Amino acid sequence: MYARARVRKHVASLRLKRNIVLARSNDGRRLDYIDGLRAVAVLLVMLFHSRVHAPGVTLGHVFLEGTHGVDLFFVLSGFCLSLPTLEKLRREGSLRFDIAAFAAKRVLRIFPPYAVAVLAFALIGTYALSRGVALPKGMLAHFDALDVARDLFFLDRSNQHLNQSFWSLAVEFRWYFLFPPMLLLWVSRARAFVALLVAVIAANELTRATSTDVGVLSAFMLGIVAAHIRVHAHPFARFAPALGFVAVFAALELENVRHFPVQTNPGWHVAAFALVVIAGNEGWLQRILSWRWLARLGVASYSIYLVHEPIVSATMSLFVPRYGFVAALPVALALGLAGGFAMWAIVERPITQRSVVAAFVAGASKRMSGLFTFTGLPLEMRISAPMASAPAATGRVIAFAGRDQAAES
Repeated sequence: MYARARVRKHVASLRLKRNIVLARSNDGRRLDYIDGLRAVAVLLVMLFHSRVHAPGVTLGHVFLEGTHGVDLFFVLSGFCLSLPTLEKLRREGSLRFDIAAFAAKRVLRIFPPYAVAVLAFALIGTYALSRGVALPKGMLAHFDALDVARDLFFLDRSNQHLNQSFWSLAVEFRWYFLFPPMLLLWVSRARAFVALLVAVIAANELTRATSTDVGVLSAFMLGIVAAHIRVHAHPFARFAPALGFVAVFAALELENVRHFPVQTNPGWHVAAFALVVIAGNEGWLQRILSWRWLARLGVASYSIYLVHEPIVSATMSLFVPRYGFVAALPVALALGLAGGFAMWAIVERPITQRSVVAAFVAGASKRMSGLFTFTGLPLEMRISAPMASAPAATGRVIAFAGRDQAAES
């Protein structure tokens, strides 16, 4: 009987380890728990917008904090972009990061669904205005061709967008320019990276350098650190729950003192970072986040994010006065999710197939290489692990072919 109990305990232990290993696979498979975190992020944002756009309803604090789902998206972006490179670097000791190929992947991943969403809302909005129908609050009340062009090319100085959720895409796009040097800095000079992280937060909080781009940069940078912790099974992961607990209270205090709940609050960046680290370290949480339907929702989260706000806004404006907030909320969420899944199936899913990505990158990277050469930008950078020996660092060149695990988000 004692022996059977030991066997059952051993089998349970193996199952737990198996679950963790699967979630940490570095063989190109998707990480289901990361998709689950994306689902959490997009649902938080949808809940926030459902309350913001509900006429006559006071914005409760719980719904208000849903806006920080975007902070979680930013941390996940830094995590997923750096994870394949850090995993390969740990295995091989050094590699060649192909910047042109990276840029081509990012263009394919972010731009086609975004452009379709911009043009679709432009056409729908133009038709509605021509018929005398007011646009939902999630969109500009009036716009012209110049507004559409600004959105298409991420020119967001006015911070006015056809779909107000588009603001984060311009920030994300600019982050891609900083990612390669930031990753190199973390790998080669970790203490300098941490010093820069602290300086970025201080600059945004204490100087006139404050801006959205500077304010959210710490979230992206923390994503790189979270990826490093996962790849190296760093013991810091044990302290992530305590850090997250403290960060939430610090974030709420910052809201009282200085911040309206927006994405420049460093407390929420640290809290999102802690959540990502905890999810990568705790088997029970990985199993919850890897639940099939939650993970599938996360796979489509980018498309859902792109289209949900006008749909949710229009639904809440129509249903709340007639049926109340509680009855309108599930309808708005269901329609927003349906619109997002339709976008994913029609636009996003086809372009994320491996054959499509490979063909596009092969052609686009050549053209981008010409642009990089013309502008004097480097085509690649060599990254070596700090502990790699000199011969390994100089004698091996490994092409960057790691998969951007966020469905490359």
